[in-house]
Amino acid sequence: MKYGQDKLIEIIENHILWVTHGGLKGQQAILHKVDLRDADLGGSELSGIDLSGSDLSCALISWSSFQNANLKKANFENANLEGSNFQNTNLVGASLRNANLWYANLKDADLRNTNFENASLQCSDLSNTNLTGANLIKANLMDANLVEANLEGANLCGTLLANANLSEARLTGIILGAKTLSQIPSELVKEYGDTFWLVE
Repeated sequence: MKYGQDKLIEIIENHILWVTHGGLKGQQAILHKVDLRDADLGGSELSGIDLSGSDLSCALISWSSFQNANLKKANFENANLEGSNFQNTNLVGASLRNANLWYANLKDADLRNTNFENASLQCSDLSNTNLTGANLIKANLMDANLVEANLEGANLCGTLLANANLSEARLTGIILGAKTLSQIPSELVKEYGDTFWLVE
């Protein structure tokens, strides 16, 4: 479904009222599989929104809040999500290829099988996230916080990890090349190295 800008603004404004008044005013936005390509939602309070299966490719959604939202299988390819809050959000199976996630807060998010190929995640907070089976091919995770993140089975081929904090991260069965391997702390290589899948 494709919403016009006026209708979209109306839905978002009602959702903001719903959030800020604890559900006593406005209405929660339920937008399953809607077409929001190129939408401008920058700076919006979208906590608790349901955009599962929706297309938000190329959307401008920087410095917005999606805390506790349902974004399962949503398409955020090429979207600008800089500084946005995805804490405790369901992004299972979502696509964030080529997305800008600088300084984003993804703490405690469910990111299983999420596609972050070539995404910019510099200085983002991915602590305690579930990245099982995630695609991080050529993603930029420089200076990112991955403390206690679960990366089991994730694909890190060509991933940049310089200065990333991987303290207590789970790296069982990750797929990676020599360049990415050289950026992983030696203690984690010692603990999980026997399970790594090394590729050229």
